[in-house]
Amino acid sequence: MENACEDGNSDDSCNDIPAECYRSATGQCHDWRIGHGLTDVDAAMALARTLKLMRDQDGDGLVDHPEYTVWDAWDIYESMMVETSIPVNTDRVSHSWKGDWNHFNNGASGAVYYTEDSHYVWIPNGTTQLEARFVPTEFDLDTAQGGALQLEIDLGEDGSNDAQGSCSRVSDAWICDLDVESSHWNSWAHFDVVGQAFTFLGLLNDPEFFESRIPYTVDVTLTLDLSEPVDISIEQRPDFYSDLDPALPSDSYDSDNDGMLTFTRPVYDQQAVAMLIQPKVVESTDDSDGFFSAFSDLFSNYFGTASFFFLFVILSALGIGYLVRSSRIDEPKALVSTSIDAELLED
Repeated sequence: MENACEDGNSDDSCNDIPAECYRSATGQCHDWRIGHGLTDVDAAMALARTLKLMRDQDGDGLVDHPEYTVWDAWDIYESMMVETSIPVNTDRVSHSWKGDWNHFNNGASGAVYYTEDSHYVWIPNGTTQLEARFVPTEFDLDTAQGGALQLEIDLGEDGSNDAQGSCSRVSDAWICDLDVESSHWNSWAHFDVVGQAFTFLGLLNDPEFFESRIPYTVDVTLTLDLSEPVDISIEQRPDFYSDLDPALPSDSYDSDNDGMLTFTRPVYDQQAVAMLIQPKVVESTDDSDGFFSAFSDLFSNYFGTASFFFLFVILSALGIGYLVRSSRIDEPKALVSTSIDAELLED
């Protein structure tokens, strides 16, 4: 695909990137300047874990086999990356997240800016009900902040707010209860936070540019019909989502449906890698063994020459020793008395 420069950055001439690029796992261009798309995190984790298992095979946390290298792990690490189906005994799945709704006011121009609060939840086959609990912190006495926020839910991403008229206020939370039709299965539901807020002290602290900040949490629970087996396999999305997780079953859950709901997910199969680890033979590099081995090879290959040289060295050493010994002259030594008696005579 054709490369494109980032919008909103007038200081970047974008003259240092290739004209064509490769798509990463996110579906976007590789960014050669900041590294986007250059690392497969799942593969990197599998490679690191494989090397860990090879060096610490008994799992005691100590390196028992330092002879294994990254290249040894590279040969087998892909066997760790597999997909498996995990059965669960429930008819509910959940997904939660938290965020900050920010509202920026530019006092000089009057412009208002909002942060992006979009989030996506996968609606699997068999989903009959969606319940969302939205809890914003709309009032803060420390900053004299007040606001009114609501949660919008767009099933199937058709542009409509399906939560309109389906949410009720309970204490400090909004509870949204929606019926899900089969036309919305195997698609994303788009969630967004909208509303108004005002920070009274902002006019005094920073009249030119002040901010309203409202933290919030969202908890979504999906109830499924398990009259037929349901397998949840979520396609990867580059932004604003995370996987569904099993939740506590509903009051109407029938234990006869145990195992009817499965999750198919990529996992790391450590056992498969452990079976592929082969002992690695490391050649000895002991210096003493190398010297004696070389000396033995010398005598084996050149016995006559080596014997003559060895005899010559021994005779030379004996001759030098004899000359040193004969050059020593033993002479009598005169002892000068410096005893205490001589000091006494002087007194």
